Amino acid sequence: MPKSSNKISDLARQLNLLPYFTRHKGRTVMEAARDLGQPSSQIMEDLNRLWMCGLPGLLPGDLVELDHSFKEVKIHNAQGMDKPLRLTPTEAGVLLLTLESLESLPGIAKQEAVVSAANKLRAIMGEYSSTVFDSTGEDLDAEVLEIIRDAMDLHQQVSFQYHSHRSDNTSLRQVSPAHIFTHEGETYIKAWEEAVNQWRTFRLDRIRSIVLLDSKAVHPARGVSVSTDDPFEFAKSSDIATLLLREDAMWLGNYMAMEVDETVEPIRDSDGFSWHTVHFPLLSRDWFVRFAIGHAEHLKVTSPEDLRKCIKQKALSGLSAYDHHVE
Repeated sequence: MPKSSNKISDLARQLNLLPYFTRHKGRTVMEAARDLGQPSSQIMEDLNRLWMCGLPGLLPGDLVELDHSFKEVKIHNAQGMDKPLRLTPTEAGVLLLTLESLESLPGIAKQEAVVSAANKLRAIMGEYSSTVFDSTGEDLDAEVLEIIRDAMDLHQQVSFQYHSHRSDNTSLRQVSPAHIFTHEGETYIKAWEEAVNQWRTFRLDRIRSIVLLDSKAVHPARGVSVSTDDPFEFAKSSDIATLLLREDAMWLGNYMAMEVDETVEPIRDSDGFSWHTVHFPLLSRDWFVRFAIGHAEHLKVTSPEDLRKCIKQKALSGLSAYDHHVE
């Protein structure tokens, strides 16, 4: 197992095990791994280290006394280290900012627990809490989320106007919401759309004029699952575009599911720019054609051939419009 170079973080993680197991008597290492978000092997390694630690002198009465196995951990003498470590002002501020973000997201978390934890932190931090500013809370459409949460609780459908970036159209949608999740700072709704007989994902800030309907929700028997690593299921796309991306547009990879092909050497053009080979999953060809034309200066599609021809035809069609006179 690779060793962490952050010694302070390692020490804090290890010392927090003593108050944890002191309070939760009989708790197994596997249960602690679940609660603390650490691998069970890491917890066993930390317990082995704590077993050899103690007060200066390191005589038998000065050492931490514990019995540990994967089945059970017993703390006999924590040498006074049986209280959780205090948060630093920075750590408390980060935690409070996160809780305040969750406070403004109905349906995302258990509101009572979030509000209670945030209030406790504000009371502890005192005047320092006034410096914590949540820059995202006021941008969220709480009313839309509240209606969607009600629809999920009551098992009813909703209708709304939605602007799709894939088709670049706004249309009326009627869906049965099933899941709310966030990804890279944006909130999304996973819902079953009976009109197309598919699960669809809707971004919250593109929903307008939402209405809670009397119609009962309709969900397929197979249910819905959302992967935290790939919520939009790019990995399942078998249609892949290969393109050359100019070096000054590589930032696009920070916002889109682009994969740079490291096995292919970049190509340098006559102006001194390097062009990198990139693979891009095609979930919507219509959207990608518009995207490629809009960034034609910085990318060139190399395959598949039919996609290249489609982009070329669309571009030529747009240019030809400048030859038509409007009277």
